Amino acid sequence: MAEPALKTSVAEAFTACVGTANVTADLAERTAMSNDVFFWEDAKIADLIVRPSTTEDVAACVKIAAAHGVQLYTRGGGMSYTKGYVPTVPGAVILDLRRLNKVRLVNAIDRIVVADAGCTWADVTEALKPHGMKVVFGAPFSGIYSTVGGAMAQGVPSGNKGILGLEVVRADGAVMRTGAWGRRDSHGGAAPFYRDYGPDLTGLFLGDTGAFGIKTAAALQLTQKLPGEAHGSFAFESYEDMVATMVELGPYDFVTRRVGLDPFKSQNSVKVGFKEAIKTLGDVTTSGPTLLSGLKDSVKMAANANFMEGVKWSLHLSTEGLTEQAAEDGMDVARKVCLKRGREIANFLPRAMAARGYSVRGFLGKDGQRWVPTNSLWPLSRAVEIATAVQKFFADRQAEMTRHGMWESYMTNYGTGTFMCEPSIYWVDEVSELHLRHLGADEAVKFRTLPPNPTARAYAQQIRRELRDFFFDLGALHVQVAKFYRFEESLDPQSWRLLNEMKDVLDPDRRLNPGNLGL
Repeated sequence: MAEPALKTSVAEAFTACVGTANVTADLAERTAMSNDVFFWEDAKIADLIVRPSTTEDVAACVKIAAAHGVQLYTRGGGMSYTKGYVPTVPGAVILDLRRLNKVRLVNAIDRIVVADAGCTWADVTEALKPHGMKVVFGAPFSGIYSTVGGAMAQGVPSGNKGILGLEVVRADGAVMRTGAWGRRDSHGGAAPFYRDYGPDLTGLFLGDTGAFGIKTAAALQLTQKLPGEAHGSFAFESYEDMVATMVELGPYDFVTRRVGLDPFKSQNSVKVGFKEAIKTLGDVTTSGPTLLSGLKDSVKMAANANFMEGVKWSLHLSTEGLTEQAAEDGMDVARKVCLKRGREIANFLPRAMAARGYSVRGFLGKDGQRWVPTNSLWPLSRAVEIATAVQKFFADRQAEMTRHGMWESYMTNYGTGTFMCEPSIYWVDEVSELHLRHLGADEAVKFRTLPPNPTARAYAQQIRRELRDFFFDLGALHVQVAKFYRFEESLDPQSWRLLNEMKDVLDPDRRLNPGNLGL
């Protein structure tokens, strides 16, 4: 049993800072908070979980840690899977930032929202509804739980567009702000309306997985939600056909949603992952006097049938426009491209994604199977090559995977000149407390009794390392680098030297999220 090693005086100092209710040494809670959605056999259990609620609290906690020689790991919604907040040293403290959950400012004229790092993306979306606006940043699909600070630290496949500035606590407890937000101002504080004021200090703290500083708030750029919206779904016989279509669609930035699903996810999307979204769509479309444009039949009826039956690879698109007709015109352009290699199918899935933007149910299989993805980013021009190569990777291991009751699934997307291929592995194993806390009550009870499967788990760990190395050899980039991907080896030596020098300046005692980025 792992018992806290920290001195009583350290716990008392944190308690004096944030209150008794916001410091815990309970073993079950520490264990649950010290692992992410994957299995990390070498994870250390944090000695304390500390829950600050303000930037000032965070700064004070960092100073306490420095005074007592304690290393800190920063946790948001906990939806990551690359060991970012998982302690790898004994005697560590996890700062759980979810109590930093205020949307501080919405300024529709300057097109700014300022949100605490612990705000979920769903919180931000709700705050923007009265203004008819949305963030430019591509929030993750897990945004019902994942947080603003987590996405700033981990990165997302669509990149860091629309981030105007950050509020950061440094390793010595000093608080700084970046971009125009960092300007000295005697008029009540500088407005964070512009990122590129001098060197891009904002970029320094993005994608660092907390290695350079603890993000406590972000200023994000807003854009108006256009009233027109159109959706389209298309089926393809092969991964290569779907991906070649993505390449051809690459120049069309008016396509705002681009989600590619493999045969497994295509067939199971109604039952898990997008099930809640489809139900939400049914509630929305059947609650008013008319159905949404283009929806001919009851969505609730469709949700009870497998409208994806027989579909192999599927691509789900949305467009926006000043009018519905403008959006439909954009979808017509995309449709012509898609029909060169595929066929059109019912467009319930992209409509469902628009109706309910966030969900985490897909982090387990339909019957509670464990799941872990491995992301990879490529130039769009290499998309077909990568699609073929990754299928061969799994085909070469199919017999062993079958022996362990394991299968793969792919989430695929494309952006401005980029291609994202994210294979996931599923297998039957015990479900963690982290998963159970984010499930409905019925499923939590049902899945809690799934037994451990150490043999399959060991193979899942092995095949994931092999996939990571396979991607490395082909030249992949990654988001959520944390402690899993081979980041140091991928960099030019002088680039790696500069990162180390920056770490030496910003965190000379290596106290903040040690091990992340390999630092």
